[in-house]
Amino acid sequence: TSAVPGAIATFTIEARVSGTGTVANLVVRDAIPAGTTYAPGTLTLDASPLTDVADGDAGTGSDADGIAVTIGNVTAGTSRAVTFEVTLDQ
Repeated sequence: TSAVPGAIATFTIEARVSGTGTVANLVVRDAIPAGTTYAPGTLTLDASPLTDVADGDAGTGSDADGIAVTIGNVTAGTSRAVTFEVTLDQ
């Protein structure tokens, strides 16, 4: 019934494109919730791991900047899942 410091919480953000056509340059962003700390190395796109730094893959993640995943062009009827973990602070 209450948060336990050190517990891990997993967040999944599902980006669904409905209607017709294509969404261009789709980027999913989320802030790290207050009272938590981003768990490095947990960022994924459709269960494929992403690194936390700006490099050759689609994602970045940090406490200060939150997470960002560049999905790119997405056609209607498509769904993509971004997942990351945080640790509950004390």
